[in-house]
Amino acid sequence: MNVSPSHIAIVVTLLIQTSGAIWWASGLSSEVSRLAGIQGQAIPALEQEAQKCGIAIHNNDAAIKELQEHDQAISGLDVLGFKVDELRKEIGKLRQVDSEIMTQHEKIFEWMASQNPMQQKGANPYN
Repeated sequence: MNVSPSHIAIVVTLLIQTSGAIWWASGLSSEVSRLAGIQGQAIPALEQEAQKCGIAIHNNDAAIKELQEHDQAISGLDVLGFKVDELRKEIGKLRQVDSEIMTQHEKIFEWMASQNPMQQKGANPYN
């Protein structure tokens, strides 16, 4: 069997490329194994963090609902405050009218006291 040097060169080149590919694949495999180990260690910590985040989200939802309830209560107080202010204005108006009525009654009583009972008919008490 006669083997030419070019065939030997091709076979040697293929052997070198194959051994290089095997060496590269083994390095890649070891890197994948290393990353899988890191991931395996990180997953429980991430699960705990996810549980803590879930609890925090639940607590935030409860706090938001509580704040909304407080806002509703406060808005009710705003309406009540407005109504109280309106009632105060109305009471002030009633006091003014009451004062005017009292003044008119005082004038009437003064007029009645100064007049004889016979002269009371037809006279104007507001003069």
